[in-house]
Amino acid sequence: MQNGNTLSIKLFIVLITIFSVSSLNARDIEANGNSNKGGENPTPTAGCSPASAVAILEFNNVRARLEATGGTFFQNRSVAPAIAAYNIPKQQSEEDKYHTAIYAAGLWIGGEDLNFNLKTAAALFRQGNDFFPGPLDKNTADIDAETCNIFDQYFSISRAEVNAFVAWKANPTAYPDYQIPNSILNYPGKGNTITKQAGQSYYVAQDLAPFYDKDGDGFYDPAQGDYPKYDLIGDIDCRTTRDIRLFGDTTVWFVFNDMGNVHTESKGLPIGMEIHGQAFAFATNDEINDMTFYNYELINRSSFTFTNTYFGQWVDADLGNFGDDFVGCDASRGLGYCYNGDNDDEDAQGANGYGATPPAIGVDFFEGPYADNDLLDNPLTQNVQDALDSNGIPYSGLGIGYGDGIVDNERYGMKKFVYYSSQGGAPGDGDPNVSADFYNYLQGNWKGTTGQMVWGGDGNPLGTGQPGNFADLIFPDDSDPLFWSTGGIPMTPAVWSEDNIDGAGTKNTPADRRFLQSAGPFTLNPGAVNDLTVGIVYARALSGDNRASITYLKVADDKAQALFDNCFKVLEGPSTPDITIQELENELVLYLSNSNPISNNFAEGAHLKDATISIPDTLNGVYQGTEEDRDTLKYYDFQGYKIYQVKTSSVSATQLDDPAVARLIAQVDKKDNISQIVNYEFDKTILANVPTLMVNGENNGIRHTFRVTNDAFSTGNDKKLVNHKTYHFIAIAYAYNNWMTVDPNNFTLGGQLKPYLSSRTNSSGSGISATSAIPHDPSIEDNGTILNSEYGDQPEVTRIEGQGNGGFQLELTSSSESIITSNYFMDYPVYQAGFGPIEVKVIDPLNVAPGTYKLQFLDTTINTPANNPIDDAYWRLIFPSASGSGFDTVMSDVTIAANYEQMFLDQGISVTLKQVNDPGVDIET
Repeated sequence: MQNGNTLSIKLFIVLITIFSVSSLNARDIEANGNSNKGGENPTPTAGCSPASAVAILEFNNVRARLEATGGTFFQNRSVAPAIAAYNIPKQQSEEDKYHTAIYAAGLWIGGEDLNFNLKTAAALFRQGNDFFPGPLDKNTADIDAETCNIFDQYFSISRAEVNAFVAWKANPTAYPDYQIPNSILNYPGKGNTITKQAGQSYYVAQDLAPFYDKDGDGFYDPAQGDYPKYDLIGDIDCRTTRDIRLFGDTTVWFVFNDMGNVHTESKGLPIGMEIHGQAFAFATNDEINDMTFYNYELINRSSFTFTNTYFGQWVDADLGNFGDDFVGCDASRGLGYCYNGDNDDEDAQGANGYGATPPAIGVDFFEGPYADNDLLDNPLTQNVQDALDSNGIPYSGLGIGYGDGIVDNERYGMKKFVYYSSQGGAPGDGDPNVSADFYNYLQGNWKGTTGQMVWGGDGNPLGTGQPGNFADLIFPDDSDPLFWSTGGIPMTPAVWSEDNIDGAGTKNTPADRRFLQSAGPFTLNPGAVNDLTVGIVYARALSGDNRASITYLKVADDKAQALFDNCFKVLEGPSTPDITIQELENELVLYLSNSNPISNNFAEGAHLKDATISIPDTLNGVYQGTEEDRDTLKYYDFQGYKIYQVKTSSVSATQLDDPAVARLIAQVDKKDNISQIVNYEFDKTILANVPTLMVNGENNGIRHTFRVTNDAFSTGNDKKLVNHKTYHFIAIAYAYNNWMTVDPNNFTLGGQLKPYLSSRTNSSGSGISATSAIPHDPSIEDNGTILNSEYGDQPEVTRIEGQGNGGFQLELTSSSESIITSNYFMDYPVYQAGFGPIEVKVIDPLNVAPGTYKLQFLDTTINTPANNPIDDAYWRLIFPSASGSGFDTVMSDVTIAANYEQMFLDQGISVTLKQVNDPGVDIET
């Protein structure tokens, strides 16, 4: 939405978490001293100023602006006129075109107290304010201006930071330079710095951001090992345990309320809500990389009971050009979405259009408030009448806890999906102005006295809709075959969308749309705690009309739903290797390393469990042992690397299969019986598993150095790298698990459909991004140093002691051949360059110092076949000191392995053995 008079803010998303509490339902928890009766309408006296803090969530392929302490999301109000600020694909350089898909979003709440006084709190475009920063006093539901000011900020934290902190606490000597980051020191757990600033009541009593309390004293203190609470080991089942924690790879936590001042947005009476929010994202190499998520924990701090209460997620989704949008919903998924109203999204009024085959953007309403207790396990059933009679649902995407055998744990999903246009249209259309307007939309009504939204046409009974045919879900397309939206009553047209409002192909008029997903009605008791969680999903088809991307959006949403159902636990692939690049004339040398101790692939030791794999007791008639034995089959182990040249620095991991922007230039893997790896991906267009070749392995062992002399994107005859031009590269690691080979002719037999698992984060736990380098003549550096070697040069090798050929063809120098004794023995044989028992080569010509290098293979056990000393043998290089006097020593961080290129990068050389038979050798090079 954009116009000269209205500021907009782009959506937020999500609430927080989860589930039932032992004997008490979370919605029935009461605050101390609160009664369950209505009372006088409170008037906020805190005099809080409007929120001003801003945060940016930009971990993956999305950049989202948050003004969440004021209840709003995505709108950039720092410029005039305000602009959309949900940027996807994320602009990463000036050469990228800036595209935005959402202009503003916000939380809406409405209900009646026992005296039938309507109370609302909502966020639109911040022309007024209903929400203010900070928590309410736990006992009085009050707040003061000073506390509002203190909490007008965001607390950003990453799982990688917490992993590093926990690793340091467990072994401080392994991280001598570690410093606790401010994100952990200043985290707003109970009793830390910020709660002390807010006064004694907050310090002593207020539970704010969730933390792991290592010493069990109830207060947050990193010095005692306490840390922001992520589920680091994956042992929390959110489906059975209401356990408040942080989600995502990166998280922005915040707290706000509706009591800080008079409501000037909805113009409604205050409710007394305290809201703990978190915005979070994951870095992956699939559709999840294009998603963001939002979670709210809503606490009724007032002493009021509210009836006919609704919570809603409001969105002004401006898809590029905001003036030509359509909206719709998927009843079975609880998904609301926006798509383009024609086949080409043009530039307009300062906004960049997405062009032909425009994308679609959607919001999945994962979970909302608890339904009122009725002593029933409300059913999940496709018998609509049974669902209506027993307060059930017909589609699994419309709620949680239905039909699970547990009484009164049901939580609403999307009960209403409504829309309106910024310009207005038929009576009752347009932006809300007063409290009753907001509440009408929450209930599925138009503004004023127009009445409920109806089926057909534009959904308006005073427009082109069908009077009397009331509909809870507007524009469901073909997703409501049971007509749940109309109480099970069949409608004509049976398929209803903005592309087809009458069944005859008539289109609605595209415009600047807003939509609202709401849940209710329910009773909100004093002290009740409810959760609201939503996810924003995005997809774009490669070809087709304006509806083509909706199909892909639903596929992406299924992944988002699966992630939510799995408590936001993402299957971890091996971390990417770190890339170091040496810039030479018309060439680049890439070095891959895994030396970050917090990487899950440290020293290429990735051993990653997929807890979703279910191993049967027997496979092909063979008993698989105990549960512990079968558990060993659930792990993926590091297998290899793939290196890509990418067109720009903004290319993301999700685009590596697109040859227009990414080209595979190298692949290496362990030398074993694993080469080609095929995953079976489910194709919803043909409803079948389709084999996809993920890697065609060289099977020649792991290398870590790669010489690049050609531009993979060059279209001319001369593909040589050009000096002073920037090139970009991404390297990923991959792991392998094939606990049972599938039969492609009979998938019902089970097995591992996805034996290939690739990186989703870098070695620090952050998103995957490109490494850039510029080839140039290095002689201009270091006072005109002239290189006397180049990548791949090999020296002569002298054996000091040991035996074996390392799997290489051996050729002595002529001088060594002349001194072989009569018994074919010589003390120190010298081998020709490239024909020794080890392969030694120059990998960085700028770092090789002149002199003699000594390489040793060492072991901690006696060299006998019985104890197999190869298992813990390791490398040691003794090399000329940089000072020119004496020698220095460097130890490897990995054990010796066959066909493994061990880099000694700072010394500019690498060593490889084809075979490992006897590490008890000492070879001078």
